[in-house]
Amino acid sequence: MDTSRPPLGETRRGEILGEIVSGGDVAEKHYLEVKSELDLVSKEEATKVAKFILGAANRLPSLAARDFGGYAVMVIGAKQGGLPGVPAGTEILAIEQKIGKYLGPGGPRWELERAPADTSGREVLFIIVDPPKDGDPVYPCRADYQSASGGRNNLSNGDIYVRGPGETRKAKAAEVEGLVARANSGALPAPEFAISLRGSAHLLDVSNERLDQYVESEIAEARRKHVESAPTKSPNSSFISEATWSNLMSAAGMSHMSSDSFEHVAAEWEQSTRSTWVKGHVELAGAALPRLVIEVANQRTMFLEAVRIDLVLDEAFGVAARGPRDVDLDELFPPVIKASSPFHVPIPPIRIPRPAIASRQLSWENQGRSLHITVELEHLRPETPWISPADLVVLALSPGAKSLSVRWQATARGYHETFKGTAEVPVGGEYTLAQLADLLPV
Repeated sequence: MDTSRPPLGETRRGEILGEIVSGGDVAEKHYLEVKSELDLVSKEEATKVAKFILGAANRLPSLAARDFGGYAVMVIGAKQGGLPGVPAGTEILAIEQKIGKYLGPGGPRWELERAPADTSGREVLFIIVDPPKDGDPVYPCRADYQSASGGRNNLSNGDIYVRGPGETRKAKAAEVEGLVARANSGALPAPEFAISLRGSAHLLDVSNERLDQYVESEIAEARRKHVESAPTKSPNSSFISEATWSNLMSAAGMSHMSSDSFEHVAAEWEQSTRSTWVKGHVELAGAALPRLVIEVANQRTMFLEAVRIDLVLDEAFGVAARGPRDVDLDELFPPVIKASSPFHVPIPPIRIPRPAIASRQLSWENQGRSLHITVELEHLRPETPWISPADLVVLALSPGAKSLSVRWQATARGYHETFKGTAEVPVGGEYTLAQLADLLPV
């Protein structure tokens, strides 16, 4: 049998079944056990699965790594000459309920896979146990089982089972010592992360009431300037033509319009303003408001590699930070009547945008009403915190919120678990359009 590759994937499982059909039980080794039939509904039969999983998990990594990539497999429903299978539909939960008490919480890791049998309505099952590794604990049996048919299938609470060539049996003294050494080798203290978010989130006053006030005020002011009080005649028509005078007044924002023309332009402006009201505030906030900075610290003395931190801020929205001079207020919130040059050419905003600098270590995405932030670090040294670039502005979505809840989880290379924690971000004041505009440079 070719054991140079892990027993993973449909094609690979088919190859293993072909070897079993050709060779039968003679193929059994410490990494493989074959059962032509097994009634998993029976408590006694199910204990055979538990015993195999315990024995496979209690192998030394150096031995296990020689075959199947360290995995061990129990094949149920196969034999020399054919694949009789077992009744289809067996679920992993049903097996776990039968054997869970023998493995205990935090027991060996295993998976259930399937392959077609020779007969319709039946299938071959693969119980696949993860490779053992340095630092793994010794896995004792955690419950008793007394078989009515004899001692071969008995299980005893506290016993340690190991896999030998084609069998699972109680460990001998030297084997127990080897497993204790395995548990002690590679054992590392769990990392301790300190994750803080410096700065605050912000609220925007984008209410319909505030929008109505803004629209009414802007239209009233524009009507006063362009309809009610704008000069219509040149003060000295002998020197300046009426056309030139009109152009100069337009450039100064004092052009005269008929009432009908003004109302048409104002209606179009109002429709556009209402559709971009929130978006304009958000873009302005990205340039005007203080940013949020994330700090990740390694509290232990060991050097950490391949660190990933995932943070979720509920009821929050992220905005890419921009330079204060990278936005134009009149472009985001244009006046009702735009100023133009004396030659009727609109005056474009003059600004030089700052090139965006993307961080390879920090990424974020708005998902519904949550902000998801990911930090990926090649390494994290002790007593040398990583500090994020100040390129993210966070907005609070719930009116009146005082703080945002933050959930985070961290992983690092060499640690096969997830470390979790929580934090809070205070919410600062609520900003109106006028207040945001005051924060921009003149």
